[in-house]
Amino acid sequence: MKNPVLLSKILLLACLPPMLGCRQEAEKIALSPFDGERAFAEVVALVEFSPRDAGTPGGRKAAEHLLRRLESFGIAAEIDSFTDMTPDGEKTMHNVVGRIPGRTDRWIILGSHFDTMPGIDNFQGANDSGSSTGVLLELARMLAGQVPDKGIVFAFFDGEEGIAHYIPGDGLHGSRRMASQLLQSGAHKKIKAMVLIDMIGDKDLSYTLPANSSRELVNEVFTAAHATGHRRRFSRTTGSITDDHVPFLEIGIPAIDMIDFRFGSEPGLNDYWHTSADNMESISAESLEITGEIMLQLVKQLIFCKIHD
Repeated sequence: MKNPVLLSKILLLACLPPMLGCRQEAEKIALSPFDGERAFAEVVALVEFSPRDAGTPGGRKAAEHLLRRLESFGIAAEIDSFTDMTPDGEKTMHNVVGRIPGRTDRWIILGSHFDTMPGIDNFQGANDSGSSTGVLLELARMLAGQVPDKGIVFAFFDGEEGIAHYIPGDGLHGSRRMASQLLQSGAHKKIKAMVLIDMIGDKDLSYTLPANSSRELVNEVFTAAHATGHRRRFSRTTGSITDDHVPFLEIGIPAIDMIDFRFGSEPGLNDYWHTSADNMESISAESLEITGEIMLQLVKQLIFCKIHD
């Protein structure tokens, strides 16, 4: 997952002016404030299924848990089980997909992976991948029952973790599966945006948007961050990051990776990544709430903004 070398190339961007028309339209959706404590509780529940490596019983149980959570919100959901080849041989994996239909046949996808990196003792994966999954579940709960302009897909990907440095066919299994399905059916033409969140629970929260992100969506994220008072937490890299947004970019869908790839014992370090230190003590409800606030504003913008019609 993700290339730490790229972090040496971070460039701060000037704040972009907000798209006032989109913000005004977005405010028509009345929702309660995002609750970071609820999202944190979702992470606590998920890490009970640790390890949840792709192709293992723990991974299957985690998928079933996510399905139950979506259904408890009243969201139509399913498990898409599939078999894929990995450097360790063939494995059966399980994407979990929930949908809120809109008034049109256009959709946005909100994504998170839920699997853990294999081979790490006492690994909870609270930040990677629990934090993004907890935020996405809380967003699903909040948005359930809404009838948006564009439909919303909540995609929980299995098999994101690369176990052989992302050689061809390694990692991104769940997102490649969904992108392939969309392409084969022609439904990719109806997907107006794909927003991935990853590693967003760090107590020292700072998002790094990779260069391989849609420029339109970068602008939308900055607009949402400005509107919620969190613009200072964002920077961009001059390089690309390998993550679950990539398969969607490859089939022409605008996609972005909202990730904090500096997760460590001190600001700027990444020494907690893929270690047993990635546990519930290393993430915070406050960080989940900040991400949730930005994502909620972003979703409102993507539902209404003409730029994505």
